[in-house]
Amino acid sequence: MHARRGRHAALQFMILAAFALVAAPALAQDSGQAKTILVDEGGSYEVLVHPDFVTILYLPDKLEKALGSDTTSYEVKPIGSTSLAIRPLKADAKPANLALATASIKVSVVLRVSQSRDAAMTQVTFKRADVEAELERRIAEKVKARTAELEARVAAMQQQMDAELPKLADGLIAARILQRRDLRKLDAIERNDANVVVETKDVLFLGDDAFITFDIENRNKAPYRLATVAMLDGTRDTAGVVRFTSDAAETAGAGVIGVVRPGGHGKGVVVVRRAADLVGKRLTLVVAEPGGKSKVVVDRIVLR
Repeated sequence: MHARRGRHAALQFMILAAFALVAAPALAQDSGQAKTILVDEGGSYEVLVHPDFVTILYLPDKLEKALGSDTTSYEVKPIGSTSLAIRPLKADAKPANLALATASIKVSVVLRVSQSRDAAMTQVTFKRADVEAELERRIAEKVKARTAELEARVAAMQQQMDAELPKLADGLIAARILQRRDLRKLDAIERNDANVVVETKDVLFLGDDAFITFDIENRNKAPYRLATVAMLDGTRDTAGVVRFTSDAAETAGAGVIGVVRPGGHGKGVVVVRRAADLVGKRLTLVVAEPGGKSKVVVDRIVLR
C-alpha cells in the first residue's frame, strides 16, 4: 500500500511539473513591467509608457503597417522587422493610439503616459492566441504521452521490485539465522498510575539484531493509545522498527502506533540493531501515549 502511494505521489509530481512547463512560455515574460497579450485577430489594448523608458512592442510576424495619431508626442521606431520602440517625448503627452498591422493580426495600441515609473511597461509581447493554444495542445499531448510512458516504466519497476524484495528479505533472514538464532525469556514488568501494565516477554536474536516482544494490558476504563516506544541504553534510544497489534476495534490514527481497549491486551515487538553491543547492559523500555502521557517505564531488561 505504501509503495503504491509513493508511486502515485511521484507520478503526480511529474505530471504537475510537466503541466507547469505548458504554462511557462506565456508566464515567463510577465513581470512588473513586462506583459504578454494574446490576440485572436485584432483588438484595442492600452499600454502605459513613461518618458524615462523605451517601451518595446514585440509582434508575432513581420510588421506591415504602423500609423500613429500623435507623432509629435510619441517617438516610434522599428527595431528589425517584428518589433517597435516607443518613447513619449513629453511628460504631459495626451493619450494617443498606434494602429499596427501584420500578416496575422491588426491591433490598436492606446498609448498613455503613466504618472508612475513603476507602472510603465518596458516590454509588451503580442502573440496569436490560436498559435499559443495549438502550442499548449501539442505540449499537453507530449506531457500525456510522457506521463503514460513513465507510468508504464514505474509499473514495470514496481512489478520487478515486488518479485525481488521477498527474495532479498528471505536471503537476509537466512544469513542472520546462520549467524545466530536464539530465543530467550524476559520477565521485567511495570505499571503506571492509570493501571496500564507492560511486560517484556522474550527476545529473539537473529544475527546482530534483537527482536524484543512486550505485552500491554489495559486495566483502565479508557483506551490506551500507544504513541511512542523507546528502548533506552542510558539516555540513548536504541529502538528501531516497532510493530504493535491488539484486538481493539478502534484503528490507530495519526501519531498513534496502536490502541488497547479498556480491559484488553496488545502485543508488540521492538527491533534493536547491533544488539551484541548491548549484551549485559541494563535497558529500559518506555511506552507512552501522545504527548508523553500515561508513560510506563520497564527497567531491569538485560540481554544475554
